[in-house]
Amino acid sequence: MGFLSNPKQRQKIIDAVSKYNNKLCVLCYVAGVAWFLALASPYLNAQTYISENALLPGVVGNEFHFTDFDVNAVLKELQEELKKDKGKLPRDWLYSQFRMIGLDTYMQNYSIKYPLHITRGQSVPGQNVYAILRARRTASTEAIVMSTPFRPKGSDLTQTTGGIVLMLGLARHFRKQPYWSKDIIFLVTDHEQIGMQAWLEGYHLIDADYIKPGELPGRSGPIQAAINLEIPSGSLKSFDLKIQGLNGQLPNLDLFNLAVKICNKEGADVTLHQQHNVHSNKAWTLDGFQHTLKTMLKMMWSQAMGLPTGNHGLFHQYHIEALTLQGIHKKKSGDIGLDTTGKIVEGIFRSLNNLLERFHQSFFFYILSSTNRYVSIGMYMPPFGLICAPGLIKAIALWVGLGKETKNKEAKGEKGEKTESGKEEVASDTNDQDREKSEEKTDDQEAEKEISSDEEDEEESFHAGSGILSTVPLLFSSTLMGLLCSMGPHLLASMSGSFRMHIEDGIFYGFLALFTASLIFPKMVGRKTSKGKKLLFDWQLLKCIGLIFQSLVLFSLSLMNISLAFFLGVVIIPITVIVHPTSNRCLLWFQKLLLLLVSPAVLVYLAAMVGTLQEEKFTSLVTLLSKSWANLSRGLLLTLVDQYFFGSWIFIVFSFSVLPTWLVFWGIAFCEPT
Repeated sequence: MGFLSNPKQRQKIIDAVSKYNNKLCVLCYVAGVAWFLALASPYLNAQTYISENALLPGVVGNEFHFTDFDVNAVLKELQEELKKDKGKLPRDWLYSQFRMIGLDTYMQNYSIKYPLHITRGQSVPGQNVYAILRARRTASTEAIVMSTPFRPKGSDLTQTTGGIVLMLGLARHFRKQPYWSKDIIFLVTDHEQIGMQAWLEGYHLIDADYIKPGELPGRSGPIQAAINLEIPSGSLKSFDLKIQGLNGQLPNLDLFNLAVKICNKEGADVTLHQQHNVHSNKAWTLDGFQHTLKTMLKMMWSQAMGLPTGNHGLFHQYHIEALTLQGIHKKKSGDIGLDTTGKIVEGIFRSLNNLLERFHQSFFFYILSSTNRYVSIGMYMPPFGLICAPGLIKAIALWVGLGKETKNKEAKGEKGEKTESGKEEVASDTNDQDREKSEEKTDDQEAEKEISSDEEDEEESFHAGSGILSTVPLLFSSTLMGLLCSMGPHLLASMSGSFRMHIEDGIFYGFLALFTASLIFPKMVGRKTSKGKKLLFDWQLLKCIGLIFQSLVLFSLSLMNISLAFFLGVVIIPITVIVHPTSNRCLLWFQKLLLLLVSPAVLVYLAAMVGTLQEEKFTSLVTLLSKSWANLSRGLLLTLVDQYFFGSWIFIVFSFSVLPTWLVFWGIAFCEPT
């Protein structure tokens, strides 16, 4: 610290960074990416453990069994009810089942008003069924939620009929036990995540614009945790744990470790993104590293999307730790039945029943490479800082260069003033003969003045494109484009009917047209040179501002969604650091091509392509491109709906941060080289 406090030493460091900035940028970026990916190795991550000792996972023996509960009969009765209701939520049947068990049972009526005129102003009704098991030892001061979404038979998602039957069996078993210190809420929701959001808003007395939750007739205390079940009927092969929530939020790591520990105790195979753990003998080999790296990247990709992977993901915004237990059903019969599943859920709830306070001791910011290895925020932030360092290093180098350029101009100005004063003194001491000789040279001096006047005109044009004021038009225009992008959905949706287009197509092609128009906006706001080829901006100052703002956005984003910040940084930073005005036509067009490849529109399309590849395999590239194009159009509409319904800020981040920043660097490619 004493070394850095010395102004001379500090200046030496700044000069060294400015001199070797290109090499430092390459070194930091390569080292940061390599270090971050190497975190999947067991040499650089840590073994998971339970921080909250009050959970006491797996200490007591599980007592759940179906001796007095005929699973097959209840499942058959449920299927008959589904046939009667034609795939709708069997609310009356569920209500009567919970009432027969002896629970406080309620129904919640809510209505959905879709944004962007999707349903032309008409409201869609919905209904949830929930029951509360009142704890005998407390006065409803705390609660735990067990939920499952209702899915009709034709749904592409995992069926949940087994989860509903299991919930009824667990409710019957829990009703007989005297040791509960927290209320247990059994919840069956309709309309997937919309029904869950309606119930949460009603429980926390929140009045929303698009989901009208209505009043809940029965309530309990603050919710400590929630377990969402996605269990199909029949035997299972393994369980997959879903943890990603809205905007990339994750539950407390203790809750995840608790579920893994209970599953292992019951001999059930548990996976993360359907990736099995590597055997302990192979974990330290190259093949083991490749497997854990694949698991980590899958987890990060899911988190970067910012969408909840299940109904559990909506609890996080209320500071409620939650996860989803999904049963993996294979064509061949598995080894895990509903009895084993019930014991796992019972073990989790009995551990949660021991909680003395909210989850707080373990990590909320982490990355998982398997179900038993994790990377904490203290381990992944240093390599991420190295990835973002090139932007700051280049900004420092540009700023130092601007300072030296200003000092050189001031020195030249002082030297010119001294030269002119010296000439005046010599002229005053000359005699008449010298004056006659000077008159003979008048013609030569006039010619020199004409040349100097041309140089002054060029200098004036240079000064016109320098300074902070020259960057204002481009910065203002890029911010305005981001504002138009954020305000565009309502306008485009209202105009879709006039063009006889579907709302999805109207919004998609409207944004595509807006992005195309933004590509030519630098020439619309810039001042052209006398040659009429380039734009007059102080590109060095403009790039310095853009790099600092980009680094600020990435570092801020990393504190909320490290995965999204990582993927954006890895792709964008190398291009934005090297882009600069040039008179070489081939290099200029190569830079523009690179900028187009990292533009928001192309990045979103590539994300849609990766998502399409994860859903199914394609043998034809044309089929993949066309399917990804369709998924991009549908995904854009769903992202906007998530913003209005759940408060997702992914679209806002791209509108106000990613797009304006990219437009700044796009404008730099059109600047006059100096």
